[in-house]
Amino acid sequence: KKLLENVKPDVIIFQDYNKGTLNNNLIKNVVEVASDRDVPIVVDPKLKNFNSFKNVSLFKPNLKELKEGLKNTDENFGIENHADIILNFQKNQNIDILLLTLSEKGVFLNYKDKTNSKYVSKHIPAHIRSIADVSGAGDTVISVAALCVALKINPVLTAAIANLAGGLVCEKVGVVPIERDLLQIEAEKLYSHYINL
Repeated sequence: KKLLENVKPDVIIFQDYNKGTLNNNLIKNVVEVASDRDVPIVVDPKLKNFNSFKNVSLFKPNLKELKEGLKNTDENFGIENHADIILNFQKNQNIDILLLTLSEKGVFLNYKDKTNSKYVSKHIPAHIRSIADVSGAGDTVISVAALCVALKINPVLTAAIANLAGGLVCEKVGVVPIERDLLQIEAEKLYSHYINL
């Protein structure tokens, strides 16, 4: 709270590992203070506090976390046959951008269009890569997505770049940082058609 009063951060990341540091009261208070100062919040959730994150800019669960958070027991749970349930959750939580990571299938994006307040869905497939280690991929996706949100980049391009970054770090063994130059080269090559969105 003191930090938000003295300096305005560009973005706040909640990355929950269910270690006990985050609780409903803390989350609610930080979101309120950040909202008052127009600071975007992005979230990488876990089950325990899943429904505590309301009024956030971006929410990034994986498919398993979303299914658990929604308490859905359908073995065939997925974006194809449960899009209405996912959208209702997003609306009820007042989440601007839902970025659902789908492992080797890429990411599913659902976002509120600022021009008409309608929700838009898009599936961005993963790029064929030689996967060495998936450790840290989720951390990379939320970090790059947070940077894009801070820069007010279009949600589709945000999802595409974050998805690309997650794939790039999987080509190396261990938890590694994303190489900025490599990400820029790959992003310009793959996503030049998103620039004017």
